[in-house]
Amino acid sequence: MTHSAHVFLLLGLLASLSASSHAMDGILDRVAKHTAVFTEPPKHVPTTGMPDGPLLGNGGMGVVVAGTPDEQVYWIGKNDFWRRDPGNASILTVGAIRLTIPALTGASYHQEQDMALAEVRSQFTRGANSVKSRSWVDAQENLLVTELKNNGATSLDGSVRQTVGAEGTPGIERPAIDMSHRISRFQRRADSLPGHSRRVSVATRIIGSDSGVGLHFSLQPGDSVTIVSAVVSDLDSTRFEWAAKRQVSLLRTTDVEHLNTKHRKWWATFWSRSFVEIPDQTIESHWYAALYVVACCSRAGQVAPGLWGNWVTTDQPGWHGDFHLNYNFQAPYYIVYSSNHADLSLPFYDALMQSVPNGKKMAKRHGWKGIHFPVCIGPWGLAPEDPDRDWGQRSDAAYAALNFIWQYQYTQDLDFLRRVGYPYLREVGDFWEHYLKLQGGRYVIENDSIHEGSGPDRNGVLSLGLVHTLFKNLISMSEDLNVDEVQRAKWRDIFDRLSPYPVQVRDGKEVFRYSEQGTAWVDGNTLGIQHVFPAGAIGLDSDPRLLEISRNMIDAMARWSDDNGFSSWYTACARLGIDPSLILTKMHGECLHRSMPNLVLTYGGGGIENVAGFLAINEMLMQSHEGIIRFFPDWPQDQDARFGHLRAVGAFLVSAEFKRGDISHVVVTSEKGRDCTVQNPWPEQRVRLIRNAVPAESLQGPRFSFKTKPNESIELQPEKS
Repeated sequence: MTHSAHVFLLLGLLASLSASSHAMDGILDRVAKHTAVFTEPPKHVPTTGMPDGPLLGNGGMGVVVAGTPDEQVYWIGKNDFWRRDPGNASILTVGAIRLTIPALTGASYHQEQDMALAEVRSQFTRGANSVKSRSWVDAQENLLVTELKNNGATSLDGSVRQTVGAEGTPGIERPAIDMSHRISRFQRRADSLPGHSRRVSVATRIIGSDSGVGLHFSLQPGDSVTIVSAVVSDLDSTRFEWAAKRQVSLLRTTDVEHLNTKHRKWWATFWSRSFVEIPDQTIESHWYAALYVVACCSRAGQVAPGLWGNWVTTDQPGWHGDFHLNYNFQAPYYIVYSSNHADLSLPFYDALMQSVPNGKKMAKRHGWKGIHFPVCIGPWGLAPEDPDRDWGQRSDAAYAALNFIWQYQYTQDLDFLRRVGYPYLREVGDFWEHYLKLQGGRYVIENDSIHEGSGPDRNGVLSLGLVHTLFKNLISMSEDLNVDEVQRAKWRDIFDRLSPYPVQVRDGKEVFRYSEQGTAWVDGNTLGIQHVFPAGAIGLDSDPRLLEISRNMIDAMARWSDDNGFSSWYTACARLGIDPSLILTKMHGECLHRSMPNLVLTYGGGGIENVAGFLAINEMLMQSHEGIIRFFPDWPQDQDARFGHLRAVGAFLVSAEFKRGDISHVVVTSEKGRDCTVQNPWPEQRVRLIRNAVPAESLQGPRFSFKTKPNESIELQPEKS
């Protein structure tokens, strides 16, 4: 290579890096715009449900901040800290770090949850007394850091103490002060089961203060201290207590600064992977908050989060804080696939695979094949309730199969499919292959409650949708893996002859009946449209009559606000092409009336599940679930919008802009070199493909397909007539 060529290559690389950095800065600025502001202390901490305080987390460890200016309380939860009592398993709180500064009693209150930097900032002022703080949970270490600065005109005294579990909880080792290192530490044991109890240790130290004994400090005006707490379980380290103590004892101020730099880099990389820009800033802020919540409580290699994420502030969490399989456990992950964060869902598959042996036993006890699950499971195969209690619902394992299907569809990860996805789907398929009954030339689902305990319903619409999607994907996935060729004939037969969705007439219009025999209608929940979403059995390419019935169903149900329906309703509406202005108006109302200050929506059922509803924004901007990429398929014509690197089925990253009624800047990047099919963004014009910045072929028609290569970037441009 010549010298001039080296210079040209270097300049090109620098330009590329500069453009990439600029794009990342822009995204971080956009996320930072949605910083949540608290003007009063949280009202629901501690709680048996979802707390309303500022949230921090790194996928395993979670912290929610609460309390008054004179006593800030940092509640610590951990996804792996479970009590294993048979029939009463549940997640427990770890405990809390309490920061007390008496001089701030009655101080003004200002706190911020900055999602761009994943930190909580506070300022409390009372007369000449003023303190600023910044707290963060390290993105890659189980470490809580709080930096305090005296921003006032007088000296301030304060102290830090640890409380274990829910205060007063019996059978716990109490905090102890290590005078040689001025470290306070405790160990908590989840239960007394021999050889099974989970244990966790918390060690806390103050850096930068030489005053007082133990965890006390005195701050002169302008002075700072840093409080660090390491949280280590016996799953993190066999020497967990030693590891926690060692981690904080070695830290210096420069070490904390280095960790914070890496922490911010992790989150900057996270946010750079996709974005949306829409006029409704309230909805947009909740879209980013949805991704923030999942990233804080679910990461590869960690135990999966339950109903309340890793923000557990009691030993008696609602519904055990467990994994409910009739939608709650699956739902938080709905948004991650097309948002280009599919890796956040990996703990989900670990949890299900750990329960497969129990699922096989449960099926066998009932004389069935394959796997069948109760409604409630926990990590490591735990059963928080009766291990046979399925509430009459046969659909739980098939409901969980959707996430396995999406992981493969959106990533085209053959290794995942071979090792995890297909083995799980094969077991679920085995169950349904033998559970279905062939009657009168069609396959029938008998004795399957559509609602919990609704009775021996026949052909419930949800189960029909789930079974439809299950066998459709078993066929295509077995072809991708080149396995089970003989079995495909049976699966195709089931797919082709599965009973149709039952219908009825209400107010003069055809709508779905909840089941063919049994439950006809329910004024609550959204199970009547869940064969549309999440099951994905009906979409814009479906039979026009089915689409009309589905849209009639939306009108008849009108579940725009529902204790259990936010995770499915709005996306189903987008998938059916319901008036987009109506969708956005109703969603905006939910954000106003249902949102807690930390931007998590709260309903009667579940906690982190409600982030799922904001998947509807992705589906309004770009749909691909039917294998066809559609640009702005359900977006208001009078609203500009833009998105970047939303992930489409087939492992494509898609970007586009909608401005003044026109679509532009359409770019499709192919990760795996699959064939790509798109709905023509300009149906009356030919479309020129620009492959890796080089003009290539032109195509035409309302829909067209083209070949791609791995890592190829393809821009679509309308040709001028």
